[in-house]
Amino acid sequence: MPKHSKTWVDDTTLTVMTYKSGSFTFQLGFDLDDIQGMLYRVNDSQNRFNKTPSLPLIIDQVQEKVLASSIYSTNTIEGGHFTEKETAKILKQDPKTIQKSEERRLTNLKESIDWIKKHSSRQLLPNRGEEFELATMFKLHTLVSQNLTEQHNPAGQLRNNQPTQKTIVGDNSHGGTYRPPKCIEDIEYLIQAWAEWLNSPKIINQPVIVRACLAHYYFELIHPFWDGNGRTGRLIEMFILEQSGYRFSSSAIWKYYQTNIHEYFALFNECRKQAEKKIENPNQPFIAFVLQGMFETIEYLHDESNRLIGFLLYQTALNNAKFSKHISDRQFNLIQNLMMVVGENQKNFSKADLYRTPQIQSLFIGKTERTFYRDIDKLIELQFLSDRHGLIYIGDESSDV
Repeated sequence: MPKHSKTWVDDTTLTVMTYKSGSFTFQLGFDLDDIQGMLYRVNDSQNRFNKTPSLPLIIDQVQEKVLASSIYSTNTIEGGHFTEKETAKILKQDPKTIQKSEERRLTNLKESIDWIKKHSSRQLLPNRGEEFELATMFKLHTLVSQNLTEQHNPAGQLRNNQPTQKTIVGDNSHGGTYRPPKCIEDIEYLIQAWAEWLNSPKIINQPVIVRACLAHYYFELIHPFWDGNGRTGRLIEMFILEQSGYRFSSSAIWKYYQTNIHEYFALFNECRKQAEKKIENPNQPFIAFVLQGMFETIEYLHDESNRLIGFLLYQTALNNAKFSKHISDRQFNLIQNLMMVVGENQKNFSKADLYRTPQIQSLFIGKTERTFYRDIDKLIELQFLSDRHGLIYIGDESSDV
């Protein structure tokens, strides 16, 4: 058997010659000047988000929403069929009671994310990476794959294709297909070289987002496991981001990947082909894609946090109004029921349609319809409700509640 070999072309480029899979090059492949502006915007936005008031109610709600959204997204990318609402419901169940593999995939992802959170930094360190250990990769794949019924995906075990076994990554509708390394000798050597490159002095001190997304990119090209590579690769990216303080955005970006799934998959092939053709900065498109996703994701997290803060202030004002007798108990309950109606139906109602809902009707038993309209108008006057184009909204017109 020919020997494997590896050569450092320069202090950021490692070329590997494998036994059966040909050569493989790990490189930065981007122009820092072209991404510096977006890097600054992302890090500024993340730094401001990290300084969001750490009120337990806000943090818990953001975390719960991000968790369900992230797991729904990464599971959907891999062909999962649960809706985001169904995902959130399953995640609230006791994992010990779950029997179906489709549901276990979700709770496995939750356990993986919880494990990563134990290694997170509360301080944003955008240019200071930490060493990534191969044991972490095996741990994440084990967490993702445990207790599933798939016979051909042993948890934490590298792939070793037999002559009759083919592994094909991607499809023609998402930029083409790719056959990753097959034999375990090549995969083991490449994974070790991947970790060596990732932890080398020049790479570990690259912008953390760049290092994280390139770790993800090259991991997927090696495709070391039988199944779960996509989920594990995104978790590896999350782990590296969390180590340097990219709170919440580290997994929330999976929603961006899922929403832009064609571009996400196509870029793996585009960058791989550009590298094969020796095109300058072949990884630039994928890095730019991830940076744009991080920026949009963090801006969304800002909006969601501000909405929750606004809602908290709204509830405080509402409670004070009830306590001081500016509104009656019935008017207070009218708003609570209105929130329930809007939440269940995911839409707003006109006054007339609102009055006909069972939840509202129950408040006005023995009262005239005029009493309902008088209560609604009083709450609009006090800016607890607003009438926008004939529909009733919670909060005044300038509020995000």
